[in-house]
Amino acid sequence: MSELSAALRTWIERTIGKPVVAVQELTGGASRNSYILTLQSGTRVFLRLDTGHGPLSGTVYTLAREYAVLSQLQGRGLQVPRVLAFSAEHDAALMEFIPGHTSYQKLGSEAEETKLRRDLMQIVAQLQRIDPREITTLGELRGAPLGIVIPADLAAWRLMYDERATIRDPLVELALNWLSTSVPDPDERCVVVHGDVGPGNFLIEGGEIRALIDWEMARLGHPLEDVACIIARALGAPFGEPHEHLANYARLTGAEVDHRRLDYALSLVLARWQVGILMALSRPSALQNVPMLFAFRQINGMALVEALCRLSDVPLRESAFRFRAADPCPSVFAYAQDCLAQMAGDPQAVAANSYKLRGIADLMTYLKSYIDYGPERYDREDLERVAAITGHGASDTREASAAICLHARTVARADTRPLLRYLLWRLQREQAIMRESLRDRSENRIRYA
Repeated sequence: MSELSAALRTWIERTIGKPVVAVQELTGGASRNSYILTLQSGTRVFLRLDTGHGPLSGTVYTLAREYAVLSQLQGRGLQVPRVLAFSAEHDAALMEFIPGHTSYQKLGSEAEETKLRRDLMQIVAQLQRIDPREITTLGELRGAPLGIVIPADLAAWRLMYDERATIRDPLVELALNWLSTSVPDPDERCVVVHGDVGPGNFLIEGGEIRALIDWEMARLGHPLEDVACIIARALGAPFGEPHEHLANYARLTGAEVDHRRLDYALSLVLARWQVGILMALSRPSALQNVPMLFAFRQINGMALVEALCRLSDVPLRESAFRFRAADPCPSVFAYAQDCLAQMAGDPQAVAANSYKLRGIADLMTYLKSYIDYGPERYDREDLERVAAITGHGASDTREASAAICLHARTVARADTRPLLRYLLWRLQREQAIMRESLRDRSENRIRYA
């Protein structure tokens, strides 16, 4: 039971009324730690734990809030886990254990996978039929239209970004600026949004969805946010094509999806994810999956800039970056990567540790590619391009970063095209450098046709 503190174990056993004999930590979560606890009776329960190191730790998106939202969704016909108890002292929530898997890999036949995607969209449509005014945990704006709800929510994310992210990103600055003033349907009613629907966040057993899990980002939002989220989550794992998800949504709701409204919702989803990732990377910890966060900052960032470009009619030109290997110490990288691969592949290794070791190997691969590209070239390119947009030169990359972030934060909507072209170039350059470390994920894109 070394994974959990003695005090936490005591609370769990007093709450459940039975000793805990085994603990299994689950991998993959970015914000909170999850465990399956086996009791002496043989039954199992599920534990969610906020260790204080996740990107949402200490924000308004607390585990207590997630537990309260789940409590208010009970008995409404939704596939959600039954909540058992919450401890403010330990920042821990106990829930029923629901058998199933959350694998990111396709395991069933095409017909079975098609059914899962259709069933997931059915849950989204069902969630949207709940009157948000009944979910009091979601705050005072439950009856307000999108033109009020979305800017208020983005203001909260802006505050989290300003207070908790030491890494500044002009793409996030622009997205929060642009999205707050560009709600496409401001008079439409808000809905209850899960906020993170897709592969990894629903349990499957026997070809059926048993439960939608990880409700930490539940909020009031746009009707297309969860649709966009399903599409965006597929950036990390194959999960059908956008046209299929849109057709499922249209069949279930009777509402055809406009691609520009969808790109707006997609940008909302990705901008929030980027803020969460930057908050986490600003205070990295071994308790987090930093390599995964690093990779998805790039993958999600590319999808975000492309969505904003489509909304602003900026052409998505293909990347033309080329660079050659210039490794001055091939044996150093080769040795480090070989050692990490051996340790990750050890059959005796804890699964969570193997997962981290493979991630560290990916970071080593990235660092080698960055050296190959050339740090001096990298900085020189940024200084030149930022000066062209802001109208004045910077003495170093720190000053240039501050200047482009300030520009992105304040630029008028009508003047965003040069900035978007720069951000697209910037993400494409990073994509070229990260291509080997991202492996198959480097080709992941969101395309509607």
